[in-house]
Amino acid sequence: MRQFFAIISLLLLVGCASQATFGDAITEGEPTPIPTAVIPIKPLYDVERGDIIYEQQYSGRVTPITSAQLQFPLDGRVSELYFARLDTVSEGDVIGILETSALQDQLLDAQQALAVAQEIFDSASNDVEFARRRAELNLQLAQLSLEYARSQASRPMTDEDEYTIDTREIEVNLAQLELDELEAGVDPDLQFAVTRAQRTVDDIQAMIDSASIIAPISGQITALTIEVGDLVTAFEPVGIVSDMSHLELTGSISSIDLPDLEQGMSVTMQRTNAPGEVFTGIIDTLPSPFGTSSDDLVHISFDDGAPPAGVEVGTRLTYNVVIDSREGVLWLPTSAIRVFGGRTFVVIQNEGVQQRVDVRLGLQGDGRVEIIEGLEENLTVVGP
Repeated sequence: MRQFFAIISLLLLVGCASQATFGDAITEGEPTPIPTAVIPIKPLYDVERGDIIYEQQYSGRVTPITSAQLQFPLDGRVSELYFARLDTVSEGDVIGILETSALQDQLLDAQQALAVAQEIFDSASNDVEFARRRAELNLQLAQLSLEYARSQASRPMTDEDEYTIDTREIEVNLAQLELDELEAGVDPDLQFAVTRAQRTVDDIQAMIDSASIIAPISGQITALTIEVGDLVTAFEPVGIVSDMSHLELTGSISSIDLPDLEQGMSVTMQRTNAPGEVFTGIIDTLPSPFGTSSDDLVHISFDDGAPPAGVEVGTRLTYNVVIDSREGVLWLPTSAIRVFGGRTFVVIQNEGVQQRVDVRLGLQGDGRVEIIEGLEENLTVVGP
């Protein structure tokens, strides 16, 4: 029984304490306070005089200035490769050859055809030579007979003497005509057959001799896409040799930006993945019609003739080009300029009064904009 009264007393005490706490937290009829609005402070800018530089940043990759494609001059299957990618070669080195067994068979047939044509021509030449010699002798004999007939003729000549002399003169003319016909030599068709057969032999031999890739320049094989046994197509590029001693920076630029650039402009460069060291160069060529480049790339030379240590073929660089600049001009941050309703203006603050003033802008760059008209130095401008 005593435990029962103790529990009831404890519950009553807890209930009274909770009611007192709840009553203190809520006061009937008290309004909820409204938080005070925070008015943002607008930035203020002073019209200053200084320099504005408008520059653009692009990127490119270090490449050899001189490179030459490797290609076979005829179709075939690769028989041997004497160098691999990244090997160094000298101009004139044989890099690889094609299988030429079929051409060798063709060459043998062509040589046999040439031998036959030459034999026929030689035989005909001998026949003509013998016939010409015979005709010469016949002419000499006819001339002797004519001279003898004239010497034996009586004075005055009889009809028989005249007949004999006329006959001998005809024999001389016939002998001379035969000799003249032989002076033309061998039948031209036989000579043409020999020439044609020789040309076939020469063409096949030239194909065999050219069934290889010869290094066009000294340098490093930077690309080689074939292996022994591969079929190749004539004049299809299969590799590249590059002169690694002369390097440049090349890259592509949007056609929108190209009109801003000129050949001869100076650039500053640094590594894309390790900025810090800055080195300089010059734009050598731009793509047509803006320059004389033979491709669609911008070519930039290094001022020292070569990139600094650690910059090699394939290194990616970013480079900056100063497009235009102004010195000692009025300027404001670009964020201070407002454009609304076709107007370009700023809000100036003068003795606590704000006023809109139209402005004419000039060069922009590096967060600054040139003020050509509308403002004077040291005026205070209220930002948007």
